Amino acid sequence: MFKPEEIPADLPDEVKAVLGHLKPEPEALRQRRERLLAELGKQLPSSKGSLQRLLNKLRATLLAMESQASFQATLAGDFHQVLQHYAKDPAAPNPPPALVLECMSYLRERVEAMGLGSLLEAVQAASANSPPR
Repeated sequence: MFKPEEIPADLPDEVKAVLGHLKPEPEALRQRRERLLAELGKQLPSSKGSLQRLLNKLRATLLAMESQASFQATLAGDFHQVLQHYAKDPAAPNPPPALVLECMSYLRERVEAMGLGSLLEAVQAASANSPPR
């Protein structure tokens, strides 16, 4: 998916190896991503507060997955922060809107389709066993 010259030189070798072996996005998932982006574009103008920040970050995340998009090293951390803020906001819709859940489902399926499912499971297991900060 990433050409070697597109991978930032300052990344650890392990990260470079993973990025260099990613599988391309299947066409069905690409079409689903486009539908989700269109729906995010429709719902963003009427959203407010932490929901609007979450929808904006979901949109940025989906846009970053386009084949011509450049690598964004801070995107995962930024997304995590916005998601944590949303989860702690008592004014945020709970449960989240269906669009948010559908975007999260898409992200999970894309990780699996790209061959990173076992890596994601290992990260989740390590996170569950780590002490809180």
